[in-house]
Amino acid sequence: MKTKFLTIPSVIERHDKPLTQLTSALAKRIQLFEGNAGFLVGDLALTQGHAPYRNINSSPADLDYQLLAKAGLLLASGAKSGELVITTGFPSAVYELFKQQAEQFFAVRDVIIEYNSDTLNGGGRSRVQLTISHLEVMSEIMGCINAIRKGPTADDGSFFVVSLGYGTCETALSTTEGLVARTCMSVPGLRHAVNTLNDELSASYYLSMKNEHVVNQSFQRGDIVIGRKRMNLLSARSNHLASYYNEILSPAMRKAFSDTDFEKANRLYLVGGGALYPELVSHFKQEFDGILDVIVPEGADNFAALGYYLRSALWCGPNHAERAVGLDIGNAYTAVSTHDTEKPAKQKEVVPESAFLEE
Repeated sequence: MKTKFLTIPSVIERHDKPLTQLTSALAKRIQLFEGNAGFLVGDLALTQGHAPYRNINSSPADLDYQLLAKAGLLLASGAKSGELVITTGFPSAVYELFKQQAEQFFAVRDVIIEYNSDTLNGGGRSRVQLTISHLEVMSEIMGCINAIRKGPTADDGSFFVVSLGYGTCETALSTTEGLVARTCMSVPGLRHAVNTLNDELSASYYLSMKNEHVVNQSFQRGDIVIGRKRMNLLSARSNHLASYYNEILSPAMRKAFSDTDFEKANRLYLVGGGALYPELVSHFKQEFDGILDVIVPEGADNFAALGYYLRSALWCGPNHAERAVGLDIGNAYTAVSTHDTEKPAKQKEVVPESAFLEE
């Protein structure tokens, strides 16, 4: 079953006037409207906004979550009204708290999405009405495990998994008998390293009111522009990721995983956006050298969305796979996984996207 992914930064900013003269794909120019208010979402908020924001681990009752959810559904539907089957999720720390709120937001009524459809000429509003025929809410770590077991990796054995998200990091041991609940932990995510870097920079430079979401973009690229001067951040990033690993991740895993657990599995999957940082992956390999094979699967940053999609696809069945959607509304990025209906193109050289590589 072929799947495709669309990803946007999880940020919004209010902007009431419809933007014009935008020619990029829909994912790069999302402007949504709620009543009399307009909002830039994702890449458009970063390029056109002044202080794009997203509350960390916001609830489905919050505006930023709802706008990101609607942006994800708009992309999943191709801006066409219709019927969708949705699976989404939350980190373990807030799963029970937010599950019911998500069910109320998605399932009680049809989701109406009003967006700027005419960004080339004078700007114009269009409306999409989506009927959510089935909704499932699962924990983020279970979504990742589902992707490992049911996706291309197809691992039917026992394994450890660490989901390195921006807001939270999730750990678990999944065996052939099921999940070992004792090993499931939720600790601060990569924003810990981003914020300590931000504090270091703020002590020496004026950051022009850059918030943590903007600094995170620089953290990923490995450079930042301050006072019209470009600064290389790779060395500083490596230091802050090392501190994050030693102070947060390693102690958490020592608490979660026992010697008995290591007798049950010999491999550990790293997924989530943090798996794209080679310097962070190297710390895992160093700590578990000789006891676990540390694996970063292809497309690791989208594994939660993939796991959600595969769950939706079960409800849809093969005849309605186009309705299945996996929606991962993360603190740094919102990822949408859907059925890939495109015909294979002629083979050509593929240049991989940047994976936060070191120079």
